[in-house]
Amino acid sequence: MFRVGQIKNANRRGSSAKKYRDIPVEELQARPPEERSVPYFSIVPEQLDKDSRFNRLSQEDKGLFLLWCVIAWRRGGMVDNFPPGNAKTMGLTLEAWNSLQSRLTGVSLLVVSTDGLNLLQPELREQYLQFLERGSSTLKD
Repeated sequence: MFRVGQIKNANRRGSSAKKYRDIPVEELQARPPEERSVPYFSIVPEQLDKDSRFNRLSQEDKGLFLLWCVIAWRRGGMVDNFPPGNAKTMGLTLEAWNSLQSRLTGVSLLVVSTDGLNLLQPELREQYLQFLERGSSTLKD
């Protein structure tokens, strides 16, 4: 649902086609200190409509998931796996957050990192890292 490189490059050939590398899982789950926030992320509605994981959610859960994506984007495409903090950030009770996290991880929209310290949405995290890699001119040092 967040793989915009595939959509943007579908009609490009040769040197005009942007090349994105596949980012290994280890890189997706690490947050180096030199990372900084990037200005935007893209949701591809057609991919969202076709994503069976997303379609299994209730309307309320879909909205909360998209809110979580905005919060995660501001934090590098992933958040700390700290339920009290996540519940407060999302405006939910701890019980409601734990239930939501269980539903989102149950359908594999959210993944707990291998060290257990972070929650991430792999495609969103990948988009974040690709944006950093391509050295966008919209980012100011």
